[in-house]
Amino acid sequence: MLNLIANTSTEKKIYKALEPLILDKGFRIVKIQFRKGKELKLLVFLDRTDRRVTIDECADISVEINSLLDIENIIKDPFRLEVSSAGIDRYLSSLDDFTKYKNHNVKVKSETYSGRGKLIAHSQNSLTLLNNNGETCLDLSRVLDIKIDLEGMSINSIKEMEFK
Repeated sequence: MLNLIANTSTEKKIYKALEPLILDKGFRIVKIQFRKGKELKLLVFLDRTDRRVTIDECADISVEINSLLDIENIIKDPFRLEVSSAGIDRYLSSLDDFTKYKNHNVKVKSETYSGRGKLIAHSQNSLTLLNNNGETCLDLSRVLDIKIDLEGMSINSIKEMEFK
């Protein structure tokens, strides 16, 4: 499942450094993205099982993450850190997520597949999507990203999903 949270070797190192801190604070890391462009940017998406993540919590944890990453020195060059809640159009990164969002539309990117569909089944090792082309079974070890797809959803459906 680590591939769903962190794809690159740098992201995996960051995850391993941050996970104890984040868990200790009562959160879980849903996704880490380290983007290179004009400037380096680190995005950390968090979730809680008991309630929503607040903006103030993201700000407080951001300070702690910055301090920890300064000590760990995983990212050598200056970077911008963004910490946020997983949100409604969240990444799915655990078996619990797959169970919770079964029968919801998702966007999937893997080493061999990129597409959309309804998440109709999952196991420890695979995901099954249903779309206009029929059922597609994907090997979880090859999936890089799976995210809720809000396209075409009604406002009422989105509101219902927000409180899952």
